[in-house]
Amino acid sequence: MAPTLYVGVISGTSVDGLDFALLDIDPEIKLIASQTQRLAPALRDRLLALGQPGHDDLDNLGEADRELGATIGEGVRKFLRTAGCQPDQVAAIGSHGQTVRHRPDGPQPFTLQIGDPNQIAETAGITCVADFRRRDMAAGGQGAPLVPPFHAALFRDPEENRVILNVGGISNITVLPANIAEPVSGFDTGPGNALLDSWIAEQRGLDFDKDGLWAAQGNVHAGLLGKLLQDPYLASQPPKSTGREHYNLDWLRRHELSEIAAVDIQATLLEFTAVSIVDAVAQWASGCQRLLVCGGGRLNITLMERLKDLVSHPLGTTDDYGVDGDAIEAAAFAWLARQTLLGQAGNEPAVTGAQGPRVLGAIYPGA
Repeated sequence: MAPTLYVGVISGTSVDGLDFALLDIDPEIKLIASQTQRLAPALRDRLLALGQPGHDDLDNLGEADRELGATIGEGVRKFLRTAGCQPDQVAAIGSHGQTVRHRPDGPQPFTLQIGDPNQIAETAGITCVADFRRRDMAAGGQGAPLVPPFHAALFRDPEENRVILNVGGISNITVLPANIAEPVSGFDTGPGNALLDSWIAEQRGLDFDKDGLWAAQGNVHAGLLGKLLQDPYLASQPPKSTGREHYNLDWLRRHELSEIAAVDIQATLLEFTAVSIVDAVAQWASGCQRLLVCGGGRLNITLMERLKDLVSHPLGTTDDYGVDGDAIEAAAFAWLARQTLLGQAGNEPAVTGAQGPRVLGAIYPGA
């Protein structure tokens, strides 16, 4: 019998670790196990630097690509041991890798994820499927978001219009109409944790604002918030996607910050994140009856409280429906790996803007 287990792994925009998920996809999707492994600090710093414009040294990029690939391969082996699963029980690894540049709207659109899949396949001894985004982009799409079809498989309900909100480094939504005749849609709404993490790292030397407690100590600066909300990306129409190339500290410093306390800037960034999300839902999913949050941002208590204040419909998390909100993106790339091996489309053209359905990714055979 052919293996029905798939491993998914992703290092997201927040670069806070490798998320692993083990899926059984026969006959239904079942999340068997999940785990997050921290990245070595030096590798994390290197990946964060590569994700910023101007940090594009080719030697550094090549070394980070190889190191991350080996780290993912070793991480898969560790994860499977913890899950009590043998490598020969796994059909494939679906690896997203780490996005270091995403430019979907330039004269030569491109997206680049690193984490050498050759290293993954060699180290783990398991077939690896990787490089999921570029085929969609070659077909005229944004190459993102790619998770909405998986969200639909898990959470679409014929009795309720739902929106799935993923708050990672960047926030994105998936709109799931109850009427199955209506297409799934989705896009990046703007910042998630990226600006909050970058600001507290610079100001206080911390990787993230635990529970949003530092932001909660500050006051929202109305003038700065108003300027941030005028960012052209927020007003642009889907399909659209963004990343740290746009929302970074250099972007933030283009606004006048000198007279604003650091803690108030953090409070304002949190409010900016919340308002930009809610505005996007109101504009593009006006019939929403329930908002389910996944990703690391759902653990930011202050952010979740602001979202609850700003929306009129029920708000919960995917954990409420039995799916670990830290594992969904990794699980999605396990599912996408299966789609690739079956020769089935992995993108949703209504989301990405691609010319049509496409089989995504390239296959790197295991040992």
